[in-house]
Amino acid sequence: MIARHYCVNRTMQAFGIDRLTTNFQPVVDIDTGRVVAHEALSRASINGAPVAPDRLLHDAYQSGTADELDSVFIESALRAAATRGLLSPHSLFVNVEPISLANGFITAPLLSAPPLVIEITERALTADPGALLTSAAALRAAGHLIAIDDLGAEPASLALLPLLAPEIVKLDMNLIRRQPDRTTAAMMTAVAAYAERSGALVLAEGVETAEHITRARALGASVAQGWHFGKPSESARDAPGVTVRRAGPGRHSAAPVRDSIDTTPFGVVSAETPLRVGDRAMLVQVSILLEERAAAAGDSAVLLSTFQSGDNISENTRRRYDRLIESGCLLTAYSTGASAALPHPARSVTVDDADPLAAEWDVVLLTADYAAALTAREIDSSRHREGLYEFVLTTDRDLVTRSARALLAR
Repeated sequence: MIARHYCVNRTMQAFGIDRLTTNFQPVVDIDTGRVVAHEALSRASINGAPVAPDRLLHDAYQSGTADELDSVFIESALRAAATRGLLSPHSLFVNVEPISLANGFITAPLLSAPPLVIEITERALTADPGALLTSAAALRAAGHLIAIDDLGAEPASLALLPLLAPEIVKLDMNLIRRQPDRTTAAMMTAVAAYAERSGALVLAEGVETAEHITRARALGASVAQGWHFGKPSESARDAPGVTVRRAGPGRHSAAPVRDSIDTTPFGVVSAETPLRVGDRAMLVQVSILLEERAAAAGDSAVLLSTFQSGDNISENTRRRYDRLIESGCLLTAYSTGASAALPHPARSVTVDDADPLAAEWDVVLLTADYAAALTAREIDSSRHREGLYEFVLTTDRDLVTRSARALLAR
């Protein structure tokens, strides 16, 4: 403990921080007005003058030390909460930076903490989904709930939402405050569908007026925070903690389905859907059709594709993928041997020849309002004529989501 405290002080000194405190903002049940939890918010000063945490984090990202600074903020929050007796399960919301989840730097202090609500900004969804899913699984195993923060700031997060399967969805304050438009309607529809399937809790941020409360209710929120209910302060009392609805009969729970580590999209889908047989020409056209759906969705689309060998990425395919990347689609390609070498921000993942995925042809598409997966394996030519594939084409969102997780886990 002494060594850890020394590391915290050393990190504060490195950033010139001479004082670090934690304020608590109440999270309130809209119907009853009862405080059910608090969000921990760090407050720092340099040379006696307050400095915005966002500015400190920006500088820390530039210097490659964001995870260290984030760890200091989190430990400050946990100490302050313990001092004030905020110990009820899921009564404290704590923010965690994407970089910390990506490399696991601050996971240890959280694993030994009382059950918390871990807030993850939606930009973490698009930065490194695979690492995020791994960290979220470890945090859930420790008893924590996952909240996705600022949902609505990035369109692609709507498609990625079911992959993380957060128990709590925090709506970006601009959704509450701005004049409703088609983007608001799309967000409202996607969040309603997700909450209905999963039983997730919807929380509205930035509530300051009675009009904001009306808007929050319309967007599906049952809890809220903002100056209308109370400003952040250093004082707080223990609260009962947020209660997440559980999915009803026949619905999917919020927590992700755990498939085995060697699961592939073909394994996920073929276990629940009958196989069909088709030739390569047919499957190419289906793949192109799904790519066109991704292009139409633009920056709210996530497309994951496997190519067996990188040699299967033809020039025509590369040109289509270049256009997809330009449209804002979040794209990841998996291939054996040489990397697909797609331009940033697309990701190219090299698959080991021994991985069962190496034998598959997969196209997995998720958008805010559409999901589809084509998964195929070539049939041994000794059984059928060459060039035939066993395949499944599904639009079942649960199967598509599990297929996407199977890919992102690599």
